[in-house]
Amino acid sequence: MDVATEAPNTPRTKIKPGSRAIVTIVRDEAERLPIWLRYYSRFFAAEDIYVLDHGTNDGSTDGGGFVRIPVEHDTVEVGWMWERIQEIQRRLLDSYETVLCTDVDEIVAPDPRKGDLGEYIDRFDRDFVTCTGYELIHIREYEPPLDLERPILEQRSHWFPSRIYSKPLLSRIPLHWTPGAHACEEGRRARHLRRPDPDLFLIHLHRMDYDLCLRKHRRWSGWQWSEVDLDERRGYQNLITSPREFDHWFYGDAHSGGEPMRIERIPAWWRGLF
Repeated sequence: MDVATEAPNTPRTKIKPGSRAIVTIVRDEAERLPIWLRYYSRFFAAEDIYVLDHGTNDGSTDGGGFVRIPVEHDTVEVGWMWERIQEIQRRLLDSYETVLCTDVDEIVAPDPRKGDLGEYIDRFDRDFVTCTGYELIHIREYEPPLDLERPILEQRSHWFPSRIYSKPLLSRIPLHWTPGAHACEEGRRARHLRRPDPDLFLIHLHRMDYDLCLRKHRRWSGWQWSEVDLDERRGYQNLITSPREFDHWFYGDAHSGGEPMRIERIPAWWRGLF
């Protein structure tokens, strides 16, 4: 039996009905998981933070501050990962009013001029909401490598709009996602909810640092990927490792169906958010 189908019941005694929960899935995320935890721990209690652990070996899930749920699968498979997240989201909504599901390199945040994530969730009364996607990017000409102990947005000055990361992640109802949660069936039926909320951002950190990103690709390329993902090019960017191809992808591929990468300066009011 898949561990994930039973594990969410384990901490049930700690769940407080009417509160909020957050879920992610990781495998060897020593750089990104601490960033994710530092940000989301401001808005979610430790017993309401669920981390599905798919065979981590680097020690990054050994610490506290969250509920660790081991999951098993023979390969890296985007569809399988989000099926597991979808399962736990359904279970948690039996006890929580609102559940947020993200990848470990995704920061969901309202425009800081209009409040923080906790305040957004407190007044959230829709079935679900689609975020407005932006992707952080490292401009190496004048930005040094990241110091992971310092706030990320104090060290990075640019991002670009990303339609593919305008994802429906915060919800009060069970969602049926496509692989990667880039869309959901419920959004097809409720077009007004499919439109991104311009006040709720999803900031994708995959390109927050050039060298960290390349090392991650090289690590991921050493894992066994599912044939389905390889055939359908799901997560194809994670397997780009040659210097020339990686550089071309990093600064030229916006993941938006051939749309150009429109790099913009991050407004000053975002500085220090995470």
